[in-house]
Amino acid sequence: MRLRVAGAVAALVLGSLLAGCGSSGGTAGAAAPPPADRARGQLQELVDGTTSALTPAVRFADDAFRSVPHENARRDNDGTAQLTLRRYVLTKVSDANRPRLLEQVKAYWTGRGWTLTENSAFEAGARTPDGAGVTVSIGVPGNVTVAATARVKDPGATEPFGPAPSPLPTAPGGGPDTVPRFEDPAWS
Repeated sequence: MRLRVAGAVAALVLGSLLAGCGSSGGTAGAAAPPPADRARGQLQELVDGTTSALTPAVRFADDAFRSVPHENARRDNDGTAQLTLRRYVLTKVSDANRPRLLEQVKAYWTGRGWTLTENSAFEAGARTPDGAGVTVSIGVPGNVTVAATARVKDPGATEPFGPAPSPLPTAPGGGPDTVPRFEDPAWS
């Protein structure tokens, strides 16, 4: 009788452990990703807070929220997606002022208790306690991009909330023009 009870307990424990593994190798007990509409507000707050930490203020333009479905190890859509909001700084930031820009955003993030994830001369990143992330990247020729991301339930659309709130500036070839063009004596 004891052997049968011990075997049943072992089967229950082993069954619970195996049931916790999803097809992607993750744990089924992990918190389910939020719906895209709930994450939308959080991502907006991440880019708003990050750019408002820059003093003096900079000019910028926001892209549309974009969603990319996530695949598990078997290349099947696992029902989640990465939702991203990008903000392009349109104020010119000189080489000499780029370290100050990155220090201002890192100070803001650490003041909020977020974990720094990237820290180089051209990029800084942070993760919030609930797993959302924000990065500030400086590209060539000095483009500054703030990008906030979160894993969400797949909304089933590339632009789940429609086009950008105000159209991005247009380049001569018709595509978006995110090259900084506004001068500011404190930044440029």
